Amino acid sequence: MNLSLPAWLNLGWLLLDLAIVAILIPTVLLQRRESGATLAWIMTILLVPFLGLLAFWLFGTTRLRLRRRKRRRIESQLAGELKRLQSTPDSAPPELAPDSLIRLAHKLEETGLQAGNAVQLLRDGPTAFDSLEEALDQARHHVHLIYYIWEPDRTGLRLRDALVKAVKRGIEVRLLVDDVGSRRANRSFFEPLTAAGGRVARFLPLNPLNRQLALNNRNHRKILVIDGARGFIGSMNIGDLYAGLDSPWQDLHACIEGPVVRSLQEVFCQDWYHATSEDLVSPDYLPRIPHKGQVQAMLLSSGPADERWRAIHSFLFAAINLSRERVWIETPYFVPDPPILMALETAALRGVDVRLLLPGRSDHPLVLHAGRSFLNGLLAAGVRVFELHHVMTHAKTVTIDGYLSTLGSANMDQRSFRLNFETNLFLFAPSVAQRMESDFLNLCAMASEIRLEDRERISHTRQLTESMCRLVAPLL
Repeated sequence: MNLSLPAWLNLGWLLLDLAIVAILIPTVLLQRRESGATLAWIMTILLVPFLGLLAFWLFGTTRLRLRRRKRRRIESQLAGELKRLQSTPDSAPPELAPDSLIRLAHKLEETGLQAGNAVQLLRDGPTAFDSLEEALDQARHHVHLIYYIWEPDRTGLRLRDALVKAVKRGIEVRLLVDDVGSRRANRSFFEPLTAAGGRVARFLPLNPLNRQLALNNRNHRKILVIDGARGFIGSMNIGDLYAGLDSPWQDLHACIEGPVVRSLQEVFCQDWYHATSEDLVSPDYLPRIPHKGQVQAMLLSSGPADERWRAIHSFLFAAINLSRERVWIETPYFVPDPPILMALETAALRGVDVRLLLPGRSDHPLVLHAGRSFLNGLLAAGVRVFELHHVMTHAKTVTIDGYLSTLGSANMDQRSFRLNFETNLFLFAPSVAQRMESDFLNLCAMASEIRLEDRERISHTRQLTESMCRLVAPLL
């Protein structure tokens, strides 16, 4: 067969296309993703094999293999403390919580609900960062932090310098930042901290030569632990934007004291071990924590390297399905998967007061338009939807039936449920739920309510935009 050079090249490209399709499509199928995501990847690979190969290399990982701490003698010594947490005298389940939800809690988290915690909600950015700095100044032994975004701006400098001051007082400081989220805060920015003796590590640093590039799987957590006994968790990253210094911004952090802080510390220890191979499991970092309040709490973490049960997603799904009176959700990024979407719609159809508080503008327009494509079905089922236009809401909260509330890093989207490393605090406390419900209602009073008739009048161009964005919703 006598073929010209262009013909040989075309044949070579065709064979390469077929090889990419033959290798990648079985790989996608074996990942057993949600069917929509599987079809989206298959169509991308079939239509544009080379771009599909590049996209799959960058974003296609669904499970990661991380370093896991091996069980050591000191951990067996700490087993008695675990049993104590599981059998505290005042750890009876909350009266309003369904028994099945409590049983699920113990399946998803070994300690289940932990009694004796005190919680302070921090909605105001300046107040929250004042509290963070004050806690750093009061540290006596160590400070452990995980943050997705650390900006090298005024607020980033302020917190970095507070850590430097702590190190100079003899405090151990370990800071873990996500390599993608904190890319602007480079080594030179943290040099004053490391020069003083602090430790800074980057989670899953990008390396094009690593077959597990993991660009799509990031550590989205926001955690601070002081001396193993006091913790902060929420949705605020470190930067002027989150402190409310750049533009109108609505966010949430919480200061918590009590036994559940131990779970925060364990999350840090595992992530730090993966990043540095330093095992921190010892009584110095996991001390016995006295009761500080009346709140029962549970910490749930999830990520692409965790067990098969997506803990945060599973618990929220069950709690929504077991709701009796109301489910109120505040989230900046709303791209629900089919189970959560069905749970919200059926709850509303059952007569539950389901409300969504969303931003009217977003720093991620693709996510905004994809999320809006789900609103018609939700509104038809009876869900009430509110949009804030004068301020960007970045808090991630859910309150259910006046007894259960949650806050943390997980958005109500498929990225948080499947791709990122997330941590949420679940609080079984009517007093906390009532405070969060009050904040929710105050924000709704400043928002515009979206009605089904308004959605039915949107332009064809907007409908097409939302529909196109929805096509990639399983990948967001």
